[in-house]
Amino acid sequence: MGRFIRLAAIYRLTPANGLPLVLSAQWLTAHLPSRTAFHQLPLAIAIYRSFGHLLTHSGQSLALQQADNGQYRMGNEAPFRVVPLGELPGGHPYAEGYKRTDPVIRSGGWLYHSFSAFLLYALLSWSHEEGVGHRRVLAANIGRGDNRYGRLVRTDDISEDQGIAVDYRDVWFNLNAANPIDLRRVIVSGFRPNETVAAHLRVGYGDIDLRTTEPSAADRSQPLADRYPVSVGAARRLLQAFELERDVIDRGWVVD
Repeated sequence: MGRFIRLAAIYRLTPANGLPLVLSAQWLTAHLPSRTAFHQLPLAIAIYRSFGHLLTHSGQSLALQQADNGQYRMGNEAPFRVVPLGELPGGHPYAEGYKRTDPVIRSGGWLYHSFSAFLLYALLSWSHEEGVGHRRVLAANIGRGDNRYGRLVRTDDISEDQGIAVDYRDVWFNLNAANPIDLRRVIVSGFRPNETVAAHLRVGYGDIDLRTTEPSAADRSQPLADRYPVSVGAARRLLQAFELERDVIDRGWVVD
């Protein structure tokens, strides 16, 4: 969860006194009085529950809330639930390597590879706190039929040097959907120690765009790489591995 917390700090979701997050003895006694209480939830969810109450978005607590129907909620996010391994259709890609400690999550019409993926996806939607300056700066349409795009959205070979892959699927509200669409966000900056710029690529429906908190270092007349050197450099390092850097960075549509 360290990478999540570093990003949360950049997005100004953490307390004003900054990191590290400090759990009070009173909260732990009231909410986690024993190991049994902690292990009632899948481990990844239990860990988030232990500190989620310290985070806020637009004045709303991001504490984990659990309903009687087995669903959970964080802040104003849509409710979500754990998908047991037995509910996944035979041969489902998320069944391979399924972890009960970090299970598949379903929320609305989307299916997330794990709770960790769902949490990072939610984090990216909480990136618009006042003063953060998070925005889209570049967009490109590659097309779902392009083999390079297909590799980027599905490969398991994205290293931590390149970024963190956040995988989910549009399943049309149906786990047995015949033609689900694979989607991915790749966080390329902001999760490593000492990084102060959060940037990620949204990869979906044939499109790739770049979003960042980096302030522009030059006016719009200058190349994008000069205006956003950290974000564009990090995105380029990832895209080069898929031979997409020219089509996205050099030929993409500059939004900001």
